Amino acid sequence: MNEKDLNEELAQKRSEAKEKLNSTMPGLAAFLEKLEVRSQDSDFETLRAMVKNALKEGGQGGLELPPPPRWQDHVIEGQITPNASVLDVGCGEGDLLVRLSESRKARVQGIELDQEMAMRCIERGIPTYHGDLEASLQNFQDDSYDFVILEETLQTLQHPIDVLQELLRIGRRVVVSIPNFAHWRVRLAFSLGGRMPRTASLPHTWFNTPNIHLCTLNDFMDWVEEAHVHILDGWSLVSGRVEKYQGEHNLTAEQALFLLGRKAKGQ
Repeated sequence: MNEKDLNEELAQKRSEAKEKLNSTMPGLAAFLEKLEVRSQDSDFETLRAMVKNALKEGGQGGLELPPPPRWQDHVIEGQITPNASVLDVGCGEGDLLVRLSESRKARVQGIELDQEMAMRCIERGIPTYHGDLEASLQNFQDDSYDFVILEETLQTLQHPIDVLQELLRIGRRVVVSIPNFAHWRVRLAFSLGGRMPRTASLPHTWFNTPNIHLCTLNDFMDWVEEAHVHILDGWSLVSGRVEKYQGEHNLTAEQALFLLGRKAKGQ
């Protein structure tokens, strides 16, 4: 499915959802629009069906399991071309960069704020800049890397949009992963419990979470459209399985990973 077809399909689904809301409760769609709810990807019955299905599965199938550790690494590895230059922003101890250096013969570099993690990278032979990633990106030239990676980091940044724009300037391709705050369990926990949700993908409490700018897949797609960014590929983590992103995962995806590129002028 190309980007135009995806946008048309999403517009059709939003129109159908609006009609369904009005049939459920006259005036509900207009009321939500006044609350700046620009589109609807679910309704009360949809959430009820999700809960009913989870209860019916029971046992292990009905439990929310922690996401597979660093499931994104395998997907990212499959996108990196041999001998490519790779910058990992927020690289931790360098596990992914070591993997890419060995399997793809990639020329790698990392940026890491934590001093101990940065030192560990250097000990493993990974060139690593220790410092604030948001401040350091301006030192890189345009198109200086084939791939720039931002894995499980975007939601922890003070200025996430500025960082995304810098990454698209520095890299010919950008890989970014995000947790999805619109997952149905999150919606259910917040609406019925009235507190900030804690799930397997979002395990922290409100006062100790490193996540300061949580978004949903729909929010991310809004930015993609506004910033004229091209989604080259995407993957979602749905019930512990990695699936191709098809534009319908805002309700079901716990996390998502996207391969981004700049659109050519005129697109």
